[in-house]
Amino acid sequence: MSMAELYLAETGVLLFVMGASIGSFLNVVIYRVPLGESIVFPGSHCPRCGAAIRWWNNLPILSWFLLWGRCASCGVAISFRYPAVELLNALLWLLLLMRYGFSPSTFLLLPFVSALVVLFFTDYDHKLLPDKITWPLAGAGILLAAWNSALDLAPGVLGSGTPLARIASALAGAALGYGIFFGLAVTWQMLFAREAMGGGDLKMMLGVGAFLGLGGVVITIFLASVVGTFLSLPYLLTGRWGMTRELPFGCFLAPAALFAAFYGPDLARWYLGLLTL
Repeated sequence: MSMAELYLAETGVLLFVMGASIGSFLNVVIYRVPLGESIVFPGSHCPRCGAAIRWWNNLPILSWFLLWGRCASCGVAISFRYPAVELLNALLWLLLLMRYGFSPSTFLLLPFVSALVVLFFTDYDHKLLPDKITWPLAGAGILLAAWNSALDLAPGVLGSGTPLARIASALAGAALGYGIFFGLAVTWQMLFAREAMGGGDLKMMLGVGAFLGLGGVVITIFLASVVGTFLSLPYLLTGRWGMTRELPFGCFLAPAALFAAFYGPDLARWYLGLLTL
């Protein structure tokens, strides 16, 4: 094994451990932010008996299995979601390293993928995409755009790869992501006199566009729409759901945006390459 491969493996282990630890914090955010509670105080505790969780009972992933999925104090069952979120975030962080290697994009996209995990679960639980997550996500995407290679298009296109081109791509992506959903919301309101989607979807796509650019927005919306339609169509056709049923679209946008983060640049380069043949 070469030194470069050794460093990559060591970094991968470190990112996995850190990702699991941050995943533990994400569980706190997912639970508390929709309820308007502080994510700092009080510390981790059992929601039933209120007992503080000691650090040795709060090891990411491991503690849940060591405690057989129960509180060490009162024995109440603890949802498997907690270690699942920790493992998911750890794997996403590791996959980012494998995808982008030792590059600024790897570390810039770490908070992006973690934010998507949070948004998926808050929308699933509460049909809510909190402003405390979506607005900072959009701001960070634009501020960090100059170093984010996920915003690059095909070589030679619009000066791709330069800081200025990346910033322009982030701004254009944010505008497109927000604009498409804003247009859909206004059109639906005019046609059916009811709200089509919440403002959280618009703000979420503002952040997705800021981190992934135009190509990432198109891929995200396309995949989310296809999967959402595929999953909901049987219920609509059988009459089990009505057209007025609200779907947490953020649960489709988040996985689609993750796919775009990992494969969007390659797909954009491939497609633009076809156009230049």
